[in-house]
Amino acid sequence: MASMELQGVDEILNKLQSMGTNVSRLENKALRNAAEPVLEDAKATNAFNDRSGKLRKGLKITNVKKKEGVKYILIGIDKSDNSKIYYGKFLEFGTSKMPAKPFLQPAYEKNKDNIKRTIAETLKEGLK
Repeated sequence: MASMELQGVDEILNKLQSMGTNVSRLENKALRNAAEPVLEDAKATNAFNDRSGKLRKGLKITNVKKKEGVKYILIGIDKSDNSKIYYGKFLEFGTSKMPAKPFLQPAYEKNKDNIKRTIAETLKEGLK
């Protein structure tokens, strides 16, 4: 999973806190807004032949999680559907008998700049 660090967000968050805005909800909204285009691009890929549509339907954005004070979300196969579409990981990373046909990493790379911009814009909206 790729990692991204944003600079200057602390200033915006401090200003939001001083205004009494529910920062936590705004942070969650910013993360989800930024993840949507990545999910849509992953679903739209032609990297896999998904005749049943199960893999596309199983791609989801998780709820916001927090680890060591850092909020994050994951985009990928919903754990409740994992047993039905376990093959998604083989497509993404390949096997000893099959080359990788990644669909999540390219979607992230395509939207990397948009992710930063979307998070910043969503947080700025909260300042209004």
